[in-house]
Amino acid sequence: MVGNRHERRGHFRGKARPGRVLPVRYRLGEAPWVAAETKNVGTGGAFIASSEALATGTEITVELVLPTNERTFQLPALVRWHAPDGMGVQFVNVDVDVLLELNDYFSTLTGQS
Repeated sequence: MVGNRHERRGHFRGKARPGRVLPVRYRLGEAPWVAAETKNVGTGGAFIASSEALATGTEITVELVLPTNERTFQLPALVRWHAPDGMGVQFVNVDVDVLLELNDYFSTLTGQS
């Protein structure tokens, strides 16, 4: 239990980055990309602000570009929860090298590893 809430996560999320805004795109299967932005992102997942929140359990692809090297990452993800202003996604089956690169980028922004 965390505070007055029960901790429901059964997976590694990575360090949350509240307030971190990155432009992203996401799509379901081969559907057209939907432009959005993150409001909280870490190596394990993100909150994606969007008026088109998808159902819990939906598999999507999230695409983001790191401003430091302009490399495009396409990350498989699962929608874990949704709210009126977006959805929380967990990155799944992401290559370890990609996770390390994302973690390196996020740690340079906060001064933490």
